[in-house]
Amino acid sequence: MKCAVLGATGVVGQHFLKLLADHPEFELAAVCASDARTGQPLVSAKELIPGGIPAQFKDIVFDPMQVDALLAKDINLVFSALPASIAKDFEMEAADKGIKVFSNASAYRMDPGVPILIPEINYDHLQLLQGQLSHKKGYIVTNANCTTTGLAMALLPIQPLGIRKLIIASYQAISGSGYPGHSALDMTANVLPYIAGEEPKVLAECRKIFGEVAESQISPTTWEIHAHCLRVATVVGHMISVHVELENETDEERVQSLFQGYESPDAVKGLATAPLKPVLFSKDPLRPQPRLDVDAGSPDRARGMAVTVGRLSVDGPVIRFVTLSNNLVRGAAGGSILNAELARRENLL
Repeated sequence: MKCAVLGATGVVGQHFLKLLADHPEFELAAVCASDARTGQPLVSAKELIPGGIPAQFKDIVFDPMQVDALLAKDINLVFSALPASIAKDFEMEAADKGIKVFSNASAYRMDPGVPILIPEINYDHLQLLQGQLSHKKGYIVTNANCTTTGLAMALLPIQPLGIRKLIIASYQAISGSGYPGHSALDMTANVLPYIAGEEPKVLAECRKIFGEVAESQISPTTWEIHAHCLRVATVVGHMISVHVELENETDEERVQSLFQGYESPDAVKGLATAPLKPVLFSKDPLRPQPRLDVDAGSPDRARGMAVTVGRLSVDGPVIRFVTLSNNLVRGAAGGSILNAELARRENLL
């Protein structure tokens, strides 16, 4: 199925390109960026990720970022790595004209008719698309903020225990702020204790993701959530220290077995970008670490799609652990591609 990547020159955009190389279901047929890029070869873009632009895409040139130009090339599926300010108008126009938009942008995450999709958690939220399709030819599906994604994935195995309250502190890699991001003078031997807008996103998105669909609307979870989000001098990988308070007491053996035994739902198993085990548990007190665990996940196409949980302790109704996720793969490009794979399986493409 033909697809396009919007915002292909950025870090997330280039991860989309990497993950679409030799994809079994999607064929990259167009890339778009700023007007100044139109007509230039894709390989002229500055390489921002290891491995750079996949060799098989070297002859692609940038198309104008116009909905009608994409439709003229028979493209009705796009992956968006656009800034939210640009995504707001373009993604809606694209959906109105029949394009299915799988977006990493935040512009429509909190729209009540748009799912924030993490397939292992809330694949049933795809039913919201019927509401969108009742008044437009296409639709928009978003993935969560990169921090929210790692947190939500780690909570999934223990959700059946009855979560009441979350207190989290995130330690977020500099790649989460895009390219060129913070200066060396900002980050060298330093930690920034505030990331604008991040903490409200984690609260609102987490409640929506774990909410229930009722009458084409999502009823958010009532969990009490508190977050502090910090920027640290690692390159890739968001680490989160998580404090969970349950409705009832539990013990470490039970919690550990839930983490170790968790498997993806049948709706997700076998998707090309789905990791065989989406949540990995480590007993090593020195794990997870960004340097060692940021690319967790198998098979090879799912590298970076699994989250790693460690440092587990349980005291009655309180569970504490540390989780690590790849903010550019699971928390961005890989998450959107997995969402599209699920939509295709559900005959929504």
